[in-house]
Amino acid sequence: MEELQRFAHFDPSRNYTRNLISTDNETYALMLLCWNPGKYSPVHDHPTDGCWVKVIQGHVNEVRYEKQNDKLVETSNLVLTSGVTYMDDSFGLHKVGNPHTETNAISMHLYSPPYEKCRVWLDMEDVNQSSVSVANYYTEYGEKVEYS
Repeated sequence: MEELQRFAHFDPSRNYTRNLISTDNETYALMLLCWNPGKYSPVHDHPTDGCWVKVIQGHVNEVRYEKQNDKLVETSNLVLTSGVTYMDDSFGLHKVGNPHTETNAISMHLYSPPYEKCRVWLDMEDVNQSSVSVANYYTEYGEKVEYS
């Protein structure tokens, strides 16, 4: 974990931060996601060929969903403490987060290829109500990104 410390940035005003470690902007993007206690991503798709996730610190909860009768239905719910998991759109949709309400969590994500946007679902009862979320980073290569 020591070699990753400069990439591990938390912001208590956000559910999580996306911290870019490395990318070639064509074939991969490697990042640390820093999860505040009890916080999750929205349900989202994966417009890339794939995403590999490894827990670095704490516990990470991955909940997968599929679309059934205009609703999002949970198909699996795993709490990860080690190892690697994989996600792409052939598995459905998912959300990821920190199931613990008192401790932070950190996960490493490898996207291939990198993505600029994905679809998110905030209403589990209506799969037709999704929106586009633009991917941005809290830090790039250990330095805070300022957006105007």
